[in-house]
Amino acid sequence: MNLRKIECKIKDRLWEFVKDYFYSYRVKDSPLLLNINYDAVSNQKKTLICYIPNFFFQTLDLRSIGRTIPLEMFKIIKVISEFGYCIDIVSVNDLKSLDIIKSNSYSLIFGFGETFYKMTQLQPSAVSVFYVTENHPEFSYREEKKRLDYFYERHRIKASFERSGRYYKLEHVAVKYDHIIVMGEEEYFLKQYEKPNSIFPTGLLNPGFIVKPKDHNSARKHFLWLGSPSVIHKGLDLLIDTFRYRDDITLHICGLSPKARKLLDIPIKRNIIDYGFINIKSEEFLRIVNTCSFSILLSCSEGMATSITTSMLHGLIPVVMRDAGFNKLGEHAIYLDEFSIEYVNKMLSNLSASDPAALDVLMQKVLLFASQNFTLEAYEKKLKSIFLDILK
Repeated sequence: MNLRKIECKIKDRLWEFVKDYFYSYRVKDSPLLLNINYDAVSNQKKTLICYIPNFFFQTLDLRSIGRTIPLEMFKIIKVISEFGYCIDIVSVNDLKSLDIIKSNSYSLIFGFGETFYKMTQLQPSAVSVFYVTENHPEFSYREEKKRLDYFYERHRIKASFERSGRYYKLEHVAVKYDHIIVMGEEEYFLKQYEKPNSIFPTGLLNPGFIVKPKDHNSARKHFLWLGSPSVIHKGLDLLIDTFRYRDDITLHICGLSPKARKLLDIPIKRNIIDYGFINIKSEEFLRIVNTCSFSILLSCSEGMATSITTSMLHGLIPVVMRDAGFNKLGEHAIYLDEFSIEYVNKMLSNLSASDPAALDVLMQKVLLFASQNFTLEAYEKKLKSIFLDILK
């Protein structure tokens, strides 16, 4: 065997080893899916969805799934498929895939992120549908900076932006697309769009949850924070710095990462309970929601957080910031107008002294509103209605 053949064999075996070694990473990072709903019709129209497709390569167990994105994504695919489209899906920020798909001719481009921004420019004749699951990035940047500055003022720690600009950039929203679907506050887009389409996200529901009388006399002193790693953006630091000096009310924290835990320096106190990651479908989560009257998320900017929709499906009364993405909840939420520790402390005192009978009435309204708006059935129905209007 000559040296050339030996060299080729070594390279082939080395490449096989590298592919196998990084297999799980390749699967997780698979950003591109092609020809979903293809039926070999010569004039079938094509759609490009720019979203987060990683879960196609994961085992989805409805008993433990902790995010609504996969379930909503399947509904998006189902609705668009029913209009007869062949669908390609690309990850929101995977620009490398553009070399593969840019020559495809799309009639409809749906989604957000860098790939959506680039592909709508490359194919301006396609109907573009901008899917906005967060607040306007200009608002988000501004409000998150206020929170980071306030955190530094209190702790002399320079934390970095965690949320703003990850998927939605200023140049993305500067473009006027053919259509827009908004989860958060619509008014920030009214300069460009006469009538933005509005949709609620879904929430997760524990199948063991049963609506039953709650002792609000006790539960009004218990608050659930259900969130994700972006803890300063989502206001958990404000709650920690309030509850650390209180003993009469209790904060239940679910979803905190080790990195965030270290940043916040959470004190060891009986009235601050850190559960770490929690399965929404677990008995422990049921016990927590039955203990609390309120779900509190003092986020500076959201597109209607699914932690709040999930909490409301379990009868918790949402306590949120006004104009931060929750205004569409209307009378079904309690709004805070400031985020200073002094103001938050005062509002927590007021809430923990609320009339139990009034809380029960509000809880029933919250449950009804959530059951009508935050289910997968409601999401699919609304999405189908929007696309009927767009594609007519």
